[in-house]
Amino acid sequence: MSTAEIIAQLTAASRKLDEAQGKLLAAKQDVAEAQRLVAAALQGGSTQLAGHLGQLASAVGEVATRTPASKQQVQQTIARAQALGN
Repeated sequence: MSTAEIIAQLTAASRKLDEAQGKLLAAKQDVAEAQRLVAAALQGGSTQLAGHLGQLASAVGEVATRTPASKQQVQQTIARAQALGN
């Protein structure tokens, strides 16, 4: 695989990470909305369900916070590939 092909694939991976970040943030918002709807419907009656939804929101949020670091590593790898290719 040529340097240009490697860079092209890494660039595509970087774009996919951007897409994933957006989807993760949207998912976190969706879970928060589900929490509000459940709380309104059950008037705070199901603490177990609320706890599960809270854990889900936390997990999605945690993954979303890791995405920028992954993208940064991909960008650094692109820079190294560009330096080696020149």
